[in-house]
Amino acid sequence: MPPGIWRNRDFRIVLGGGFVNNVGDWLLLVALPAFIYTRTGSGRATATVVIIGLVVGIVFGPLGGSLADRWDLRRTVIGTNVLQALALLPLLAVNEDRVWPAFVAAVLEAVLQQINNPASFALVPRIVPAEQLQQANAANGASQSIARLIGSPLGGIAVALGGLELVVVIDGLTFVAVAVATVFVRTPTASLVTTDDETGRTAGVRDGWRSIRRHRRLVGFLASQTVGEVAYAMFPVLFIAFVVDVLDGDEAVIGIIRGTAAFGGLAASWLIGKRASRVDPTRLMAWGYVGLGGIAFFFVNLSSLTTALWVFLVVFALSGLPNMTVQVGEAGAAQRLCPPPLLGRFLGFLSASGAVGAIAGSLAVGLLVDDVNVKVLLNVQAGLYVAAGVLVWATVSRP
Repeated sequence: MPPGIWRNRDFRIVLGGGFVNNVGDWLLLVALPAFIYTRTGSGRATATVVIIGLVVGIVFGPLGGSLADRWDLRRTVIGTNVLQALALLPLLAVNEDRVWPAFVAAVLEAVLQQINNPASFALVPRIVPAEQLQQANAANGASQSIARLIGSPLGGIAVALGGLELVVVIDGLTFVAVAVATVFVRTPTASLVTTDDETGRTAGVRDGWRSIRRHRRLVGFLASQTVGEVAYAMFPVLFIAFVVDVLDGDEAVIGIIRGTAAFGGLAASWLIGKRASRVDPTRLMAWGYVGLGGIAFFFVNLSSLTTALWVFLVVFALSGLPNMTVQVGEAGAAQRLCPPPLLGRFLGFLSASGAVGAIAGSLAVGLLVDDVNVKVLLNVQAGLYVAAGVLVWATVSRP
């Protein structure tokens, strides 16, 4: 990557804060479902934790994006991170016989994420020149991969050694660290909303949807992302069941295997960063989804030949390359196709439509995982990745 982007002080702060936050997010993403599944043995209870947050995303996502467009981005990121640290506290009351506090924490975290995520995403184009955005996205991708490499195994190990109490402490500190780091961002981040009808006179939800509908590729983006989220949402519970029931692993093995995908993600980030100016982000999305589906098929069906842990570590590491390709492509496509004053609301609608798909996937898993062979369900999930890639090509990539 050109050295210019690394001389950008605000970008270094945002990148570092995002890295710390992603470590905490992956820690909690692995630790909480693993704790519930291994302690209760219920796939339905594990899926319920995910579904509650997704319902909030559907209801509150567009409004959260609208608030992000209206408010100062830097202050929004600071405030929401502090509140997210406090929202973890109900998890301290979770045990084998009392799971409901986890549902409370899931609701609180989901509400705050619907504001924080659009604001955090919209912050990057404000502090990075347009010609360096793809390089910034690749750098963020590398940061996310490293965070995943650290956070995923740390989540499994932390919940195995210290329970959810240790998880809450570590994740809470990451939120506080992001808030403190963002205080030092100097670039003005006030709202860009104007009186122009195209960008939304009041930054309202209805104004945003009317503007999005006029951009056909943005509508295609929403549709393909919804299909992709069905597959993504099916994965966490199915993966845990696969590792426990097929590979005979425990919480630590769950975290270690998931963390290996970071290696492929780092490779993808490096390759994209070197060719940033020549890469069409919409094509990255399409090929990333198709590649993710292919590796997913191989991963699950390989268990018919061997259950050796090192083999699955290698294969899952390869999945990080198409997965990161999708993520970097999505970020670049959203920044390229969406008008900046509309970006928060587009991310809000993206969150809501993705949550619809994720609920469908989570409900399907919750209803079927205890009765249907987990390998069959994982093969269906892999097919949905391929379908999402085809939809991207048909509705977003094509002129």
